[in-house]
This record gives sequence, structure tokens and C-alpha cells, in this order.
Amino acid sequence: MTGINTTSANRQVKDISQEIYAAKLQRDEIQAKSVDKDENSGLQNAIAEKLSDKSNVNTAFSDTAATLSISALGAEELERIRDSWNNHSVSALYEDGKPVSKNAEGIYKIGGAAFNDEELSAARDLITGVGSQLKNGYLSYRDYAKMEVAQKVVDKYASNGFNEDQAKAISKAMKDYNNNLIRTQERLLANKQTKTNDDPASGKYFGIEVHVPNEVRKSSNEFASTDIATNQELVASIRDNIRNTDFSDKEAVNKLKASYDELMRPAYSSQYPKSYKANVDDVISKDISDFLKLIEFEGKWER
Repeated sequence: MTGINTTSANRQVKDISQEIYAAKLQRDEIQAKSVDKDENSGLQNAIAEKLSDKSNVNTAFSDTAATLSISALGAEELERIRDSWNNHSVSALYEDGKPVSKNAEGIYKIGGAAFNDEELSAARDLITGVGSQLKNGYLSYRDYAKMEVAQKVVDKYASNGFNEDQAKAISKAMKDYNNNLIRTQERLLANKQTKTNDDPASGKYFGIEVHVPNEVRKSSNEFASTDIATNQELVASIRDNIRNTDFSDKEAVNKLKASYDELMRPAYSSQYPKSYKANVDDVISKDISDFLKLIEFEGKWER
């Protein structure tokens, strides 16, 4: 009777282990880059492929080799793999029409966090409720300010009303929601005929003009100015100031109002003649009132 070649089997086990571990590393790299797709499918498919491909393993030892290979990953990693099998992307927290299935334990895994039915409903209400206050179209400086306030509101109540893993998933979902608003604007502009605003004053802040169709044009100008925010340094400054403001501190909120006025006055003044200073005052006041209204919605989602 021919003896079993254990050296060959051990080598095969090691080879499969290395391939599965390499697949795991590839999965981790994809997660780090926040690719907008099922972050774990690469690892899952790689493992499934290695378990089903027995062409390079002696038939007598194929099942054993595969079992030992996965076992070598350790209990913690096995648990991660098992959990990832039904893990949905965070978009499931704001896309109501997206189907979400429960795992074997009867819970939803979204963005690496576990949610029951009540928690999932509350998380969706929080993100979509705040998100409903944001503009889905061309984005002004006021709109970017509101997006940052929305992120702070969601972060605060996710932290207070959910566990740590859930709060991280909810925060990421709100960030994705905001980024999708920016991508929507990009798609809208890609389908429009535009030109650069070459006015030396207003063009610094509102650099895009959009073509006006003949049937709705009220002047001889083919292109109309817009309030689309194009000065990314100004956008970043506004969002940073909001991000670093404690809304529970009235003095800090007053400083935020003053800083917004200081940042936006040159931009709005470039659109109005000096004789229309009152218009600039009104626009700035409306902006501040508009984005701070979001704070008033905070209590609605308190759990």
C-alpha cells in the first residue's frame, strides 16, 4: 500500500493559505480606499474560488488542505469573514429602495455594524431627515455650509444614540450622502453647455456660467451667471469653521456667524454694485439663518 505524501500535502496547505491571506490583504486595501462597492466581495470570491479549485491539490487531501488553510487564519479572522458575507455598504442607510437582507443571526450588517429593525429604521430616519434639508442640484457656498452642519448634526446624534460601530457607519453614510450631492452637480454640469465667468471680480468666486436656451432667454446673453461655488479654498474655509464650532456654545456660534460674514462678504460684493450693500447684508443673513436652522432639527432624532 502506497504511503501518504504528507510533505506534499503540507506544502499544498501552505500554498492555499498564502493565496487566501493575499486575498485578505487585497480586500483590506480596497476597504482603505473606500471603493463604492461591496467591499468584501473580493475576499469572499477569492476564498470561494480557492475552496472550489482543487486542481492543484491531491484529491485525497483537497478538503483537508482547504480546511487547514482557512483555520490557519485564526478564529478572529474567520469571524470577520463570516460577518462580511452579509455586510452591506453604508448607502443602505440612506437609499430606501436598496434591498437589505438579514444575516443568519437575524440582524442587518451595514458598514461593518450590526443593526436590528428598530435601529436601522432610526438610522435611516436620521440621515434621510437631515439630508432632506440639503439641496440636490447646483451647489452654492450656503449649500456647502449646510452640508457641513448636517454632518455635525448626524455625527452628534449617532454618537449619543447608537453604539460605536453603528455611529461610525452612520457618520460615513452621511459623508457619502454629501459626496453624492457633489457628484450630482458634476453630472448636471457635464450635460450642460457652460463657460468660464471671465469677470475679474465675480469670476474668482462664481466661475461658471450656464447656457440659456433660446426659448427661455430674456436677454441677448447666451450664458447666465450662477451662484455655483467654484472657489474651493473658500468652500474649505467655510466647512472647516463649521466643523470646528461647538454648536452648544453660543459664543462659538456667534464667532462662526462673524467668520462666515467675513469670508462671504467679498464674494457677494463682487456680484452687487457698492450701492447695493443692503443686498449683501440680506444674502449673508439669509445664509446664516438657513444653515443654522438645521441645528433646530437636532431634537427630532434624539433617542
